[in-house]
Amino acid sequence: MKSIIKTKFEKMLLTVNISEDKNAKLRDIMKVHGGDIKPVGADCGGQQLGYLLGFSGFAHSDSKQEVTQECIIFSGVDGKELNAILKQMREKDAAVELKAVCTAYNQRWTLTQLADELEKEHKAMTGGGKVE
Repeated sequence: MKSIIKTKFEKMLLTVNISEDKNAKLRDIMKVHGGDIKPVGADCGGQQLGYLLGFSGFAHSDSKQEVTQECIIFSGVDGKELNAILKQMREKDAAVELKAVCTAYNQRWTLTQLADELEKEHKAMTGGGKVE
């Protein structure tokens, strides 16, 4: 018999360049779902997502990069719950245009890399730019 081992990550919402008011709304929404938010400074752009989310195997980087975009990154949230959270964000006027889910693929990306990629994708999806 084969077994499937699932690693359960803490439900977390990493917030970057989000106002205190919107962070408070996001915290309230995440608490309903058994999670919390982790606001990080714009100067954390050189850090890998895994490090910022507290995953083992990641270390602090001395790279100083600035993130200028407002963005959020979900961790430990499944698809059904994600849809419910996004709906509540819209209802509570706490929507954020640039958002992602931390995955095995992007957890090694720096925050700057992810924010830049999200911005490119958002522009392409909304007709504001070409995909490169």
